[in-house]
Amino acid sequence: MQHAMLVAIWNMGTNGTLYDDPSADYFTRLNPERARTRAIRQLESLGYQVTLADAS
Repeated sequence: MQHAMLVAIWNMGTNGTLYDDPSADYFTRLNPERARTRAIRQLESLGYQVTLADAS
């Protein structure tokens, strides 16, 4: 976390840009398959059986 903050500050100072917040769902949009797999594993660890079906 501290390293990421220092990198952001360095980039803003070097490039003269403002911080652009990627939003809360950045990693979900970046890799949706990984987010889906993580959600399934979390539900299964809670004792649920997960079956996926396409939304229509």
